[in-house]
Amino acid sequence: MSNESMSLAVIFIFVIGVTIVGILPGMKRKMNLEEWAVGGRNFGRWLNWFVMAGEIYTAFAFLGASGWAYARGGPTFYILGYGALAYLVGYYILPVMSSIGRKYNLMTQSDLVEHMYGSRTLGILTACIGVAFLLPYLQLQLTGLGLIIETCSYGQITRIPAMLIAFTMVAAFVYLSGLKGVASTAVIKDVVMMVAVIFFGLYLPIHYFGSLGGMFEALETAKPGFLALPGGTKNLDVSWAMSTLVVTSLGFYMWPHFAANSFSAKNPDVLRHNAVYLPLYQFCLIFPMFIGFTALLVLVPALKTPDMAFMAIVQHLFPGWALGLVGGAGALACMIPAADLLLSTSMLFSRNIYGRTIGRNSAPERVGRIARLVVLVLTALALALAIFLPNMLVNLLLTGYSGVTQFFPMVAVGLFWRKATRLGAYSGLIVGEFLVFALILGKLDPLPFAGLNLNAGFVALAANLAVFVTVSLVTYSTNAGANSNVVINK
Repeated sequence: MSNESMSLAVIFIFVIGVTIVGILPGMKRKMNLEEWAVGGRNFGRWLNWFVMAGEIYTAFAFLGASGWAYARGGPTFYILGYGALAYLVGYYILPVMSSIGRKYNLMTQSDLVEHMYGSRTLGILTACIGVAFLLPYLQLQLTGLGLIIETCSYGQITRIPAMLIAFTMVAAFVYLSGLKGVASTAVIKDVVMMVAVIFFGLYLPIHYFGSLGGMFEALETAKPGFLALPGGTKNLDVSWAMSTLVVTSLGFYMWPHFAANSFSAKNPDVLRHNAVYLPLYQFCLIFPMFIGFTALLVLVPALKTPDMAFMAIVQHLFPGWALGLVGGAGALACMIPAADLLLSTSMLFSRNIYGRTIGRNSAPERVGRIARLVVLVLTALALALAIFLPNMLVNLLLTGYSGVTQFFPMVAVGLFWRKATRLGAYSGLIVGEFLVFALILGKLDPLPFAGLNLNAGFVALAANLAVFVTVSLVTYSTNAGANSNVVINK
């Protein structure tokens, strides 16, 4: 069997197998909206562990970490820090969110915001912003999926057919099984991904340099200072790293799909337990970096696309079955997060945009039917954008992490601060999002300030928080009580 055939066979075993596993929960029984959207709120520790981790470690963790290591060196290590810090934030905010969600039957992040501030309009605005940032994130997974399968099939399947096949399968199990389908497939994805990155992350440096230490010594000799900040860049220095760690750790759980994942836990202790042990996952992220460093020293000529470092060096050294393993793991790293993004985006649109406007007072059954239909529409839209306008949403995607971080004062601070007000939430959110777009689209990320290079999202978040607190203090009424609907404030 040729390398091409072996690689394709392995990839399709993964893709088809995961699709079958994802469809099964929806085939066993007909799900109501709560079961479909938040898994019936009965996920235990292990299932919640995988659904939370499955949406964290995406194509970026699989290919982006090795690509950053290959091209940028030292700045890549920020990836190891932000997740661990984010779990600390999650330990405190996710159990509170889960308790509120269960008590008031909330299913989306926008439900939570609407409930906290008693404002349907603020909930709609939050949903619109969430959809705006989730759609390009969804397209990113789709585009990455096509590129992975095209490369790992040695060009036998081009990008467009690969995207069409795999995303049709993703839409099928999201349509039928919702979050339970996402969770069950995330288990497979995480196991396969960990096996792939740990094996290749250890084998490649040892094969070429005798040990991990040998690889680092060779890299320091070939590129002195590459492993320190700013590494292979000009301005990603210590101030950038520190400000980026703040933005990414605080914004980590502000992506809308994590709210639904939190609502799926059967009790708050599940989320606390997983926040304690999920940092162990961060160890897995160092192995793709080893692969990127090795590829930088071994592959000649230099790669035009650094994100292909992982696949390029495996293709260079191993037979087709190994490349198929990498391709299959990479495909799952795109498909499973994409499934959760599809689910969350469809719920935001059907429940918080349609359901709060022209579909006001719609029965849950109708909202559920519309949400499933929106899954198919979003899949078609993401495919069309990825095929015909692949660069249309690039600028919006660049603002993604910094953009969702602007939810932090309104959501996370508002959960614990009784004086948070509706007008404060509006004001801070608008100021933060405006600055994110102005700075990033104006090519001011990082932003030079007083000899520092600050992450643009950090600057926007600081302004957002200042406005949020100031306006809330000015507009707070001891009689009205601002966001007194929040459980923790009662």
